Amino acid sequence: MSQAVQPSAEQVNEVKTRFLAKMEAEPPAVPFHPSDLARIKDNDVWITRLLVAYKLDVEKAILRLYQNCEWRQSYGTNDINESNVNQEYLKDGEIFVHNHDKDGHPLLIVDMSKHSKSKNHDDLLRVIVYWLERVQREVYLQKVTLFMDMTNAGLGNLDLDYIKQIIQLFETKYPNAPNHIVVHELPFLLNAAFKIVKGFMPAEALEILRVTTKKDINEYVDKDNCLKAWGGNDDYTFRFATN
Repeated sequence: MSQAVQPSAEQVNEVKTRFLAKMEAEPPAVPFHPSDLARIKDNDVWITRLLVAYKLDVEKAILRLYQNCEWRQSYGTNDINESNVNQEYLKDGEIFVHNHDKDGHPLLIVDMSKHSKSKNHDDLLRVIVYWLERVQREVYLQKVTLFMDMTNAGLGNLDLDYIKQIIQLFETKYPNAPNHIVVHELPFLLNAAFKIVKGFMPAEALEILRVTTKKDINEYVDKDNCLKAWGGNDDYTFRFATN
């Protein structure tokens, strides 16, 4: 994969300056969260990520930054915690963060064998946001690898709308946050459905998509960071713990 072109200091500064001017000229109906404003004013990481995601398009980066702040305010991302997400989904082991990829980025694991179409998508996505925010607070705005674990998943677990919503969440709300998107041990039965999934993934997501089996997973996650079910050395069983 080609290395993304990094923005210049001038481009970052232009986004920052024009965003703050826009906010002053057109104050949002509900003020943006102080943590998000501090992230914009005191650091260049977020703006740099957006500029890279949008191919150095300053106008688009400003627009998306504004939309992102509006969404984060309405969604309550800065105040999301273990008490205000669906407790069952938080603790049932479908979604959790554990270990790291070879580049040192945390694995955000979605265990599709534990998924059911009867689950509420909004509540599931909120659990994903909870883990993303938790990781990005622990290590400032670090990337994650989205690890779609298809081990033992069958047609009954397949939920294209849910997968589509996860991809859209990253594309619109956390652009440039995934290091890789790994789809591991895709059953043959689900190959046709996976082609549909690839059809609605943006080009940027397809660039970082990796479909793995036990034979080649160690190209992206080493043996000590791989669960036993993936052919690795880690016999971890998920049990929710607060940070």
